[in-house]
Amino acid sequence: MKKHKEYIERNDLKDATHLEVSVYYTKGGANYFSSGTIRRGYYINVTPVTKSANSVSFVMFTGRSKLLFETSRYSDKQFAKAVEMSKDVRAELIAAVLSESKAA
Repeated sequence: MKKHKEYIERNDLKDATHLEVSVYYTKGGANYFSSGTIRRGYYINVTPVTKSANSVSFVMFTGRSKLLFETSRYSDKQFAKAVEMSKDVRAELIAAVLSESKAA
């Protein structure tokens, strides 16, 4: 399965140098942290990361995710649709992550 990743360089983050924007498919299932379930489908995720020449590091439990649409299985055609749909939602998620991660 594919995962679409993009890095946006930012100088105004407290503990990070970039924002990682990714679109991915998950089979869903039990979420042991929230005692709920994760729905099966395509998601967009924005996470503050520190990117160097050889590695990418992040702080656990930071960033935001949003379900783009539910589906019963993965397909390349639906993945392309999810990447297109993510363009409409990404500004909203980036703004939310920036408000949480602004430098003091």
